[in-house]
Amino acid sequence: MFSLVSNASKYAFTKYIQQLKTEDVQLIDCQVHTEYLESLGARMIDGSEFDELLKKFV
Repeated sequence: MFSLVSNASKYAFTKYIQQLKTEDVQLIDCQVHTEYLESLGARMIDGSEFDELLKKFV
């Protein structure tokens, strides 16, 4: 991601998460772990746990 304003992508992602919450989305596949995502509540899970969560929420 890139932007002309510092941290614009972080702001956009935060707004996107807020929208997903209104739609009762329970799972986001971030694919790359970062401290920023962790600060938003993300956590690392293995593939089998991800598969189980997909079954639960789909």
